[in-house]
Amino acid sequence: MKFACSLLVVPAVLLLFVPPSLACLWDSDTLKEESIGLDEVAAVVRGRVLKHSATFYERKVAYTLPLLEREDVKPERYDDLAVAYEKLGRTQEAIATMEAKEKRFPGLYTTVANLGTFHAHAGDYPRALEELRRALVLNPDAHFGREKYQVKAIEYLQRLAATPELVQKEEFLGLPLEPDRYLFVMNPKKTVLRKEQPELPKDVLQGLVGIIRFGSGDKSPHLWFSLGISLAWSGHKNLAIRAMRRAELLGHPLAREHAGELIRTIKAYSKKTPEWAEIAAELDAEWAKGQDQVQQKQRQEDALLAKGKDKQVFGY
Repeated sequence: MKFACSLLVVPAVLLLFVPPSLACLWDSDTLKEESIGLDEVAAVVRGRVLKHSATFYERKVAYTLPLLEREDVKPERYDDLAVAYEKLGRTQEAIATMEAKEKRFPGLYTTVANLGTFHAHAGDYPRALEELRRALVLNPDAHFGREKYQVKAIEYLQRLAATPELVQKEEFLGLPLEPDRYLFVMNPKKTVLRKEQPELPKDVLQGLVGIIRFGSGDKSPHLWFSLGISLAWSGHKNLAIRAMRRAELLGHPLAREHAGELIRTIKAYSKKTPEWAEIAAELDAEWAKGQDQVQQKQRQEDALLAKGKDKQVFGY
């Protein structure tokens, strides 16, 4: 390993007691190295948040609705229809579809999990928590435990509504926010300098990214901020700074400060120390490129639908 700001080799144990403003920092991994084994996370923080177009969901509603009249319909078709309604902003129709599914196929985990998400999007947090907690009882490990992170996020939003200044003190996972602690955490494959790091759940990154990809989490500054903190505590500083940039753009008050701290440990920036505006512009251009790829995929899907290839696109 190399120091980012000194040619002197200082015993690692001494760094534990040096104030963060004075300590020399270790280089972090390159973006390419960090992304190994984290392909989905790396794709999402770089703008490849795969979403379908409104045309896709409108066509899916028209295609799926008649299938519910069949005697041999599968329960999943109700989920397909409800999610399409939700993506079109027709949340009450999504809820009604799940309620109809519950009558026809009672007691399924997917019904309860979807109802929890839909009620959350409708702003009915008490009902959302009720359904999501039921989903966790039925299947605690499904979706990488995504529902447990939804519960934590909703509970945090409720506390935040009562105490707005809470956003300055904590994020919804309850992880420590002190940069002078997480900056010393290296990639898990390398030496961990700070031993008092919190124990992160194994599914935390997949769970948060799942909410961003499949829910409306891509619009939440709190979710992006918590993803950034989780990545930082996992030693993935390059990925963390990208999540922090999204949180900053969405209005999180602490994101810019944490991004500035992360810059100090990232190999690509440690030598030239560019201004944040320059780094932010690079990250925004990278995000825009990822979004272009998403839109290209959407155009391909819409072209197939225009040719009547609904089954090929929807997979049923």
